[in-house]
Amino acid sequence: MYPLLFIDTETTGLASTSTVIEIAMIRREEDGAETRFHMLIKPTEQELADAHPKALEKNGYSADPSRWGDAPSMSEAGPQIVAFAEGAKTLVGHNVAFDERMIMASFDRHGVEGRIPHHKIDTITLTYEHLTPLGLKRASLDTVRGFLGWSMEDAHTAMKDAGDCKKLFDLLWQMTPEQQTYLAGLLAGEREG
Repeated sequence: MYPLLFIDTETTGLASTSTVIEIAMIRREEDGAETRFHMLIKPTEQELADAHPKALEKNGYSADPSRWGDAPSMSEAGPQIVAFAEGAKTLVGHNVAFDERMIMASFDRHGVEGRIPHHKIDTITLTYEHLTPLGLKRASLDTVRGFLGWSMEDAHTAMKDAGDCKKLFDLLWQMTPEQQTYLAGLLAGEREG
């Protein structure tokens, strides 16, 4: 299972023509040591033309495209992503299949060779298993943050989302029924207080 690679991407949309414009990865070794990787990736003019305006607004591109001015292209960034992920066994993300699919499609379009791990743990599954019985209505990361009382500051930036995914994994992975009961009590107390 280890090393784990907690991952999040920000993209220009959901379509097959969309591309990754920000990526964050937190690598956890079996001994618990962690290293972080974060990169903005400059989209091509065509990728921007194909972009969904709501996606660009949500991930902050439309508010400040100049942040991406010195960012590398995917053809330059891809080998660095592959190098950081090398040897990792398991991707962990919130809707991790989406992130993997977007990265690999971007790699293919830009001629990047190499792969990222294909074994996956999805924190959405953990959320359904452990938090919906406690009253969570939807499994989006924003909804989970609100339910657990976590900060929304910097939401929809790749490092914040990867970090919150790691935090959610640590909370829910192999949670026992006793721990779930304890968490239910804490959440009930916060809502009453």
